Amino acid sequence: MQRSVQYALMLCAAFPALVGAQGFAIYEQGACAMGRAGTGVAAPCDDGSAMYFNPAGLAGIKGGRATIGVTLLDVKGSFTDDIYQQKTDLDDPLLAVPQAYVAFGLTPKLGVGIGLFAPYGLETQWPLSFDGRFAGYDNILRSVYLQPTVAYQVTPWLSLGAGVDIAFGSVELNQRLDLAAAPVPLPGVPPGTIFGQFGIAPGTDFANAHLEATHTSVAAHFGTLVKVNDRVSFGARFLTQAKFDYSGTADFQQVPTGLVVPADIPVTATDTIHAGTPIDGLLGAPGLDLFNPTTGVFRSQPVTTTVKNPSQLALGVAFKVASGWTLLGDYQLTWWDSFDVLEIKFPQDPSGALGRTLFENYQNTSGFRFGAEWQKDAKWTFRGGYLYHQGAAPDETVTPLLPEGDRNEITAGAALKLSKGLSADVAYQYIRQNDRRGRTREPLFNQPPTTGLNNGLYTFHAHLFGVSLGYKF
Repeated sequence: MQRSVQYALMLCAAFPALVGAQGFAIYEQGACAMGRAGTGVAAPCDDGSAMYFNPAGLAGIKGGRATIGVTLLDVKGSFTDDIYQQKTDLDDPLLAVPQAYVAFGLTPKLGVGIGLFAPYGLETQWPLSFDGRFAGYDNILRSVYLQPTVAYQVTPWLSLGAGVDIAFGSVELNQRLDLAAAPVPLPGVPPGTIFGQFGIAPGTDFANAHLEATHTSVAAHFGTLVKVNDRVSFGARFLTQAKFDYSGTADFQQVPTGLVVPADIPVTATDTIHAGTPIDGLLGAPGLDLFNPTTGVFRSQPVTTTVKNPSQLALGVAFKVASGWTLLGDYQLTWWDSFDVLEIKFPQDPSGALGRTLFENYQNTSGFRFGAEWQKDAKWTFRGGYLYHQGAAPDETVTPLLPEGDRNEITAGAALKLSKGLSADVAYQYIRQNDRRGRTREPLFNQPPTTGLNNGLYTFHAHLFGVSLGYKF
């Protein structure tokens, strides 16, 4: 039983790390705001995206507006190991993150709207030659938020807004298991004995794990907007914590090794597994049969865990200067310390023996955004900006699933009024993340991670392209 527990712990080691990758927030929820580095708390864009950046921005709008857009992410990254200095590149596809907003002014003071956007997302694909495949080689996170919003202009200088976020979350992980690190699950073999002690080389794939989990949760947005005068405004936005009780399924497939037992394995005083015995046959032999769909350790089984998306507070200021220029600045605090410890549970194991605790130890982060907008004339508007944001993961939890770190980003954008009611926005953003040391393997058996597991250097940068079409009616 103990060795079955150890096998089960191996298969779920990377599951919570992927779920926790919701720390990879996507703040580019519209080409207008993206062009000015995401600033917009004190002066939201006039395209409905205020539902995300500050719900109070819908107060006092005239008529209706509809906006649809997409952000394309071209992500590049690599890992270079310490020993051989071998570099492995990410193999991510071009990712598309959509947004859609519809808003309407019911009265001169009351505005309503509904938005559909994806504020959290991740896809990391590594080649199967990468050692990090044992933590996860093809990982996908999708979070789509549907947000009904209402805003009211209390006075000419004060507006309030709020929205309910219905969050649809899903995660997927594909992971290989290493035979060299696997316990030998045979009676008579001392506990803790692994195949690597009998000559199996590290990095020997013998199983593929496919994990999926979904859940729908609810959060809320609150915003306030204060206009000191025609030139100066302040804003604040608060996003509540969202709790995701993920429920998933783990499926497994045996990966042929083509190896034989390199040395005799004494099982009991009278029973020995002799050198030359095929490894693949041994793993599927009667009495062991790890992949038996009914009794094997690697049968399909449910896995659950709970993740709390952090609360966010954003504060902003906007200042209109001469000649059509507006300068903007935002500060954001994200309470990532809520992503601290994760409990992994197996509902089909009432004893709780298969459970696992993982320590992520994420830290609260601060972000600073600075943007500028110039309305050249009635048709053209140009934008630019810079932002800096801290990474939430401490040094001991930088993994192939989310090798994040402190980031510096620059943006540029433009808007063109195509007709009386139709306009188009485009934006570009470059992300340069500081290089970070990290690991390719997960610690086993409920052990807190340490920087002693770090075995190489992660690099990361990305190009983002945004386009939006808006129509006022």
